[in-house]
Amino acid sequence: MIDHIPYIHLIEVYNEKYFYDVNTNGIIHISDEMYDFLKNLLSKTSITREQIGKEYSALSEECKSDIDLLMQKGFLCDKNENIIFRHPETDRIEEFYKTNLNMMTLQVTQNCNLRCKYCVYSGSYVNRTHMNKRMSVETAIAAIKFFYDHSLNSDSVTIGFYGGEPLLEYELIKQCVAYAEEIFAGKKLSFNMTSNATLLTEESVLFLAAHDFNLTISLDGPANIQNKNRIFAGSNRGTYETVMEKLDMVKEICPAFIKKISFNAVIDLKQDVSCTSEFFMSYDLVKEIGVSGNYVDVNNLKELEQDDVPPEFYANSSYEVFKVYLNSCTNLLKGYDYSLYNFHISALHNQMVERNVYNKHKSCYDCPGGQCLPGIQRLFVNVDGRMFPCERVNETSDILCIGSIQEGFNIKNAKNLLNVAKISEDECKRCWCYKMCELCCGKAENNGKLDKGKRLSFCKTSRFSIEENIKNYITLKKYGCRTL
Repeated sequence: MIDHIPYIHLIEVYNEKYFYDVNTNGIIHISDEMYDFLKNLLSKTSITREQIGKEYSALSEECKSDIDLLMQKGFLCDKNENIIFRHPETDRIEEFYKTNLNMMTLQVTQNCNLRCKYCVYSGSYVNRTHMNKRMSVETAIAAIKFFYDHSLNSDSVTIGFYGGEPLLEYELIKQCVAYAEEIFAGKKLSFNMTSNATLLTEESVLFLAAHDFNLTISLDGPANIQNKNRIFAGSNRGTYETVMEKLDMVKEICPAFIKKISFNAVIDLKQDVSCTSEFFMSYDLVKEIGVSGNYVDVNNLKELEQDDVPPEFYANSSYEVFKVYLNSCTNLLKGYDYSLYNFHISALHNQMVERNVYNKHKSCYDCPGGQCLPGIQRLFVNVDGRMFPCERVNETSDILCIGSIQEGFNIKNAKNLLNVAKISEDECKRCWCYKMCELCCGKAENNGKLDKGKRLSFCKTSRFSIEENIKNYITLKKYGCRTL
């Protein structure tokens, strides 16, 4: 028998009823009768146990039996008011850093030969601009040695090269590769690079292929899309034709390397997304190459002009996502595997399929989702040798810095970032979706501090996104999505 208000969130999908159980992180399909009963309970600002018992007694025997069974399995419990937010790996993170790193990304330069209008270094973002600073050979070698010393327990390791435009430092990259292959001998070693491709030469292509690089090329779509934002420094000249010429060159001199190339397409909120999707699926030079899309990063953008986004963008974007979902269930849309919007399926898989579901959360400690173990998965080293959780955060902020190659890890900062939800603990405890939260420390940094108001400013959007993801997950599972 239930005698309390359960800690749940009700969800309705196409006239079918569910609840998301906050304590267990489970999603449960329920009858209309149970849904109405639970909805009535949640609507009460105050209610006694006796009143709950009276309403429970009025239910059908079948519904009461279902509720009792769910409670026996740990669902429909009340909120634990004594929960303390503390990441379970807080005391182990220093140990992780000692020998468990598996990926390091080196910012070999802060300069770039392009001036993409939405780039975080474009001047449109707080505190981040293109500069002429470059990583010295000494810092690069020291970083790779540091990585070696802190990855002894990792069977495979990856070194990435990032900018700015990393090919501006091609000679430095060659020295880094030679040194890495020497000290990591006997261990599986791979390299990756994110590049605008405009500086590729026959020599560099053959070098990248010979050393088994994975190359991510920034390409947003056809000429009218690419040339709108991705322009050469010092001019408004677009880069589309140059990138296509470089791809032609790769196919001519090293066709096997095409399999190691992928595209990263930034989705401008004012572009024709249907045109872009069609380009990546049908244009001969790119259609066999995988593409991953992502929206323009609005975090720390000085001026966000959402009101200027044309309504047809949202309609067209939603239609493209619908086609991805439809094809994941039916395979009716042959050739849609390289869709610009496939990242929606990947995000659903990461958030829903891989979530932990508990019998009942009995621990006094818990923590919201969204925050990785800083630097464990994607340690980012900037040109000065300072270390950050990944390349997406603001590397001018001391609070986001988790150490340096010269001095080692700053464990205090790392633990603060790991437990970033502490700054909004009271609000997060009252939020039904805190376990699925997607807000990392990068969404909390403001003027060099972890700012509660900045973090909470993303909550409404995050809650909406999570509820939509739950609904999409339920629907896709019901209709046989192959990847969920």
